[in-house]
Amino acid sequence: MGQVANHAGTSEMVEAFSATDEEWVALCSSTRGTLLMPRSAWPAVPKTSIRGLRFFAHHPGYTGILPKPESYAHTRLKIDVVKAARELGYQAELEVAGSDPDGGGWIADVLVTLPDGRRTAFEIQLSSQHLRDFRFRTERYRRSSVECCWIISNQPVDVRLSKALAYENMDFYRAHGEFQADAEEQMLLVQLEGKDIYPEERPLFRFSRGREIRRMPMPEAIQGILNKIPQWRRPSWHWGRPQ
Repeated sequence: MGQVANHAGTSEMVEAFSATDEEWVALCSSTRGTLLMPRSAWPAVPKTSIRGLRFFAHHPGYTGILPKPESYAHTRLKIDVVKAARELGYQAELEVAGSDPDGGGWIADVLVTLPDGRRTAFEIQLSSQHLRDFRFRTERYRRSSVECCWIISNQPVDVRLSKALAYENMDFYRAHGEFQADAEEQMLLVQLEGKDIYPEERPLFRFSRGREIRRMPMPEAIQGILNKIPQWRRPSWHWGRPQ
């Protein structure tokens, strides 16, 4: 299941979410092998979920390892992120594969390329993930000369991550009287009702916490990340506030 496929003859990329109704009908009527899934090059089947979400799936018979299914909210959120980045005038693509110098592979939910060539991956995480995995995956992007910004859900991801960070940094609390509940990795938070529910309007993004907390429309938050406005000053992130 994915949002992109490639034309077999031209390798041209096709996006499920951006195809017009006429284009989608034509894709659904195309013969097997017209479209191929990225990376596996297996015939792709255009499908539409019961919620009306368009996507591509491997044609039956594929014997390889299928990608882990994404939730409805995950897919809708990454589509909104790529649309917002494009509205800002940036080159933005979904489900972009790459690797670090050691051969460690990655697939960015959204990869934004700036005019000067700098690249930023926006990774959506709506399920709990260990702190070490956030760090490992962020470092893998850095080795690939790609910045990384995580978009995480308030529940359960941020709540559990904040507890892990506070516990890990008890020495800092004892010395300074402040809990470190933010990760040094860049993160934007989103409030969703569940992984199978997504609002009609784009959700706001939350940045940092406490006195530094900001709630912003998606384009403003993405623009700020790309312009390197967030600044890390332990124990929290600051939205460009002078020291």
